[in-house]
Amino acid sequence: MRKTAAFLLCFMLLLVCPVAASAQGTPGGGIDATIYASVPDSHWITVEAEHAQVTLDGQGGAQLKAARLSEPRLLIRPENGYRVTRVTLNGTDVTDAVIGGYYTLEPVYEDKTLTVSTEAVQQETDDTHDISGTIVDESGNPVPGVTVDIGGHTGVTDEDGHFTVEDVPDGRHPVTIIGPDGEILGYTEIEIVDGQIGVTEGEDGSFTITSPTDAALDLEMTITSDGRIQIGKVTDVTPAVPGSDIPKTGRVGGAAAVCILLPAAVCVLAVRLARAKGKRRSA
Repeated sequence: MRKTAAFLLCFMLLLVCPVAASAQGTPGGGIDATIYASVPDSHWITVEAEHAQVTLDGQGGAQLKAARLSEPRLLIRPENGYRVTRVTLNGTDVTDAVIGGYYTLEPVYEDKTLTVSTEAVQQETDDTHDISGTIVDESGNPVPGVTVDIGGHTGVTDEDGHFTVEDVPDGRHPVTIIGPDGEILGYTEIEIVDGQIGVTEGEDGSFTITSPTDAALDLEMTITSDGRIQIGKVTDVTPAVPGSDIPKTGRVGGAAAVCILLPAAVCVLAVRLARAKGKRRSA
């Protein structure tokens, strides 16, 4: 009777529980049972983000699928005119772990919720810049045929990796390198501020570029193997004077201008004096 009751109990458990079980009677009247739990092979990362996009392996959306026990690497990109202020994973603040827009999770064994908070970036100036540059890979080879997006302003690299993006305003901008098939090859963020020309990298992987008002800029940009963009050098390229056929490739300071213009003025004055003397003699 006991064996029959135990068997019926196991059978009922099989009907109501999401597990597989096998039972076998023992000489002592007990039951040996092996229970196999069903383990999912993937988990969902639910994205809650306003004015930002989160992608995994190039795929975006409100839910991202990650293989179980994988370490998914997410790209968090704010919309133009916004910046990311806080990132949480299942309520835990992970903002400091986001480097250059990328965040790598620990091995995933359950569903997760990623929340991204943003704020609008105030543009306090109307200054704009034409930004040119060269895109290369880590081996120094030019990267042709890719789109360079700086805050919604775009340009395409030629066969030598050169590009030009016009009318980029001062302020903070996402910078994205997009391949011919729409895949994201590299990402970073830059902030352009008024000052002496230069570039510095922050702890969060973004770059601050200081530039004189309305200066044209030339950047050396490298796409790293892990999808980041490194900016090695920034050069100030002053636009040509309207009506002049001689382009200017740098800004000339006051002392330098005196050194250049004074000898020229002396030469012109000497020529005019010589001509005046010649006229008086002929008279």
